[in-house]
Amino acid sequence: MYSIKESFFERKSLLVASCVSIILLTGCDDNNKDRKVSSSSSSSSLSSASVSSSSSSNPSVSDSPYLGQWHAPAYGYVLSVSADSNSFTVKNYSVTTKDCLLQNVDSNLSLSDLKKDYLHSNTPTEMLQQNIPDYLPAITFKKLEAPPKVCEDNLQKVKTDAGYSFDAKKDFDIFWNAFNELYVYFELRGMDWDKAYDDALTSIDNVTNETELFEFLSAVIAPLGDPHVMLLKAPLKPDLNKSLEEALTKESTSLFYTETQETLYQQLLAEYLQTLGAKDELTATQITAAENYIAENSDKVRSNIFSYADTSSDIEVRAAGEIAWFTTKDNMGYLLIDSMSEYSEEQSGVFSGMDADIAIAEATINEALQDLANTDGLIIDVRFNDGGHDQVSIAFVRHFMSRSQVVYSKFAGSGALQTPRKDVVLEPADKNLYLKPTAVLVSGDTVSAAELFVIAMASLPQVAIVGEPTAGAFSDILIKRLTSDIAFGISNETYLDTLGNNYEGIGIPADIAVPFATPEERNGGYDSGIDQSINWIKQAP
Repeated sequence: MYSIKESFFERKSLLVASCVSIILLTGCDDNNKDRKVSSSSSSSSLSSASVSSSSSSNPSVSDSPYLGQWHAPAYGYVLSVSADSNSFTVKNYSVTTKDCLLQNVDSNLSLSDLKKDYLHSNTPTEMLQQNIPDYLPAITFKKLEAPPKVCEDNLQKVKTDAGYSFDAKKDFDIFWNAFNELYVYFELRGMDWDKAYDDALTSIDNVTNETELFEFLSAVIAPLGDPHVMLLKAPLKPDLNKSLEEALTKESTSLFYTETQETLYQQLLAEYLQTLGAKDELTATQITAAENYIAENSDKVRSNIFSYADTSSDIEVRAAGEIAWFTTKDNMGYLLIDSMSEYSEEQSGVFSGMDADIAIAEATINEALQDLANTDGLIIDVRFNDGGHDQVSIAFVRHFMSRSQVVYSKFAGSGALQTPRKDVVLEPADKNLYLKPTAVLVSGDTVSAAELFVIAMASLPQVAIVGEPTAGAFSDILIKRLTSDIAFGISNETYLDTLGNNYEGIGIPADIAVPFATPEERNGGYDSGIDQSINWIKQAP
């Protein structure tokens, strides 16, 4: 792997799943094989590492229906809600059939705090539903009579626990078990996970520290080619949410992930490497030259796009530079959406600002569509969009709808543990609707929440998809942790379009196939995607 920073095209956050706030859960599917894999049990004496539902005698707390153990089987996730005095503590456990790890602790929660995160219901059975903004199917937890036996028998010590010692084999078993029970795309991605285990056994004993384990596990998952399967190495605290937020703001954090489709960065890097001939390693000078080549050519792509703006039209830029629009010389609207998150320059990390991002998205799309209301058609460019919040994508889609309708469906897990398929129904926005012909430009850099935007837009009658297949990474990233300071992400969800098609791993195909950013385009000063979109709009009924 060439150590060249991805520059403009580097993922703003690898942990940004379909809804930027990473789901700190785990999940299970029907791949619970009987492989004899063991993870050493650990009977931690720390009270923070025990599964309990103790409560005080305060009626306002002790009588709360939230108290107890709650299980989301398809996510392999257990909540333990306990009470002390006038506050609640929620412990999140990552659970497989083999292992149990305390993953996150939220303490000193008031009842109102708890209700903000979870909705209690007795219909049809007693359950909690994780509160997620509109249109994202909530995760459902069913009441347990007792903690899972695995959490009593095999609760693992983590690095912050007294008496912890690094054990590469134990962490690998936890890692393998989690994928074995959670990951739903082995067949689609063409990987034999049993063979991966057998192959790893030949060398796992040579791994002596976390850095080596990170590299080892990276090699194990690389063949999946799944952008939502990732590794992160950084100090992990009992508040895993906060730990990941802090990690993503630091240059020192180690991240690993792969791509399904070729990205523009990879395309440009390959072009540069061709000029050198076959080489195993690049010199420092060559790395700098490659970075310059990528930056110069990415600038050409951008310059070509903005050359379509009518000279009498201002190019408007909003949302911390993530959204821009203008009117073309042909009286077409052009709307560039580079991300579905990070719209505020004051945000401190990927876990903050979701509500702010949604508000900024709504204000921006209203302003843009007011400016573009008199155009003959619209081109929405998400070819550079690396994802973010599903909710932001939905906020945009609602402005292109004439009626209420299903725009996609979603479920988690597979086999016996598969959750019911839930249709997501959207209502049109109450103002600034745009119902004229609309072309959506896509590429291999169109990822995650951006793909959700595309799959929802594709369900609308006035929309055509133009470009190359998208990345094919829909599932929210389900974060788990090891006993050491390594966290990892798993794809355990399935998104379907309105015809029941699943584009995971292959990407959403374009209605009009057009190559993106070819050398001829970059050097010729034009953009075939925009040209084809304009031609389609002119011919649209």
